[in-house]
Amino acid sequence: MTIKELKVNYKKLLNKADKANGRKETVSFLNRAAKLNSKIYSKTKTNCIKCNGVGYLRISLDEARTCLCCYGKGFLMEEIQRF
Repeated sequence: MTIKELKVNYKKLLNKADKANGRKETVSFLNRAAKLNSKIYSKTKTNCIKCNGVGYLRISLDEARTCLCCYGKGFLMEEIQRF
């Protein structure tokens, strides 16, 4: 599935969760939406250009600093439209 299809399915699941009658039904829709959200998140991240996905920069052999481009995560999120 493409990212666009994943976003559409994510929106549908959230709407179904809003309209659900019971607690179990709502929780099942929200859990399925969380799985889709994690797929969207994993497909849209790219390695940081500055630290090459490590999260820190080597200053010397004894010293390392956190990469401020990715804030220590090691990856950047692509610019995508909010859903």
